Amino acid sequence: MPRVAAISRLSAVDTVRARLTLAINLGLLQSGERLPAADEMAESFGVSVASVKRGLAVLQQEGVVVRRAGRYGGSYVGGSQHGGHHGADAQVRSFLDDDSHVHTLIDERAVLEAGFAALAAVSRTEDEVAELRRLTSRMAGTRSWAEFRNLDRAFHRSIVEAARTPRAEAQAARVNAALDPYFLPYGMGLLHDSNREHELIADALADGDAGEAARLTAAHIKELHASMYVGLTNAG
Repeated sequence: MPRVAAISRLSAVDTVRARLTLAINLGLLQSGERLPAADEMAESFGVSVASVKRGLAVLQQEGVVVRRAGRYGGSYVGGSQHGGHHGADAQVRSFLDDDSHVHTLIDERAVLEAGFAALAAVSRTEDEVAELRRLTSRMAGTRSWAEFRNLDRAFHRSIVEAARTPRAEAQAARVNAALDPYFLPYGMGLLHDSNREHELIADALADGDAGEAARLTAAHIKELHASMYVGLTNAG
């Protein structure tokens, strides 16, 4: 029988609270850091804008997030971390309980997307390579982890589409849809390091090097074992 993910019991609002709380507890979001706009976070988290706003409101009541008015108004990470524990501890536990499930999804994604990258190296068009380079350029320039996450999705989706195997695309979509809810906000330094890997993948696709494209893509995705919260919490 397929395993039921622990986070499937959470509401969309609770997942917002848990993901921001985990990111703060792990040091991925720093005290005083400004959070992206609600609509950007909603797209990044795969939830509604209303769910983001409700999640932020609860975190504000708990002192985890503060609201500032005026020219530099918006939502910011609060200054008091309460020892790294917040009111969303029960929701965070659901994420931690899914540790093995997340590792399995990462491996599945690595195998699938390496295959798509190999096929894309043979079938991609010049316009598709140009689009990949446009996306990496935008990722290099953004200072918003939410915008980066949305562009990252577009980059990997573009490679899948360039493989010209529409009947298999649903498999990649299924795995990514299952893995997406576990992604947290990240520091921009880590994200820009990740984007340099994107640039190398785009180079391999431009060169038509199927083996290198597959190798780089698999390594890029398997690195999630260490950089996603499942690796960071175990390291901690």
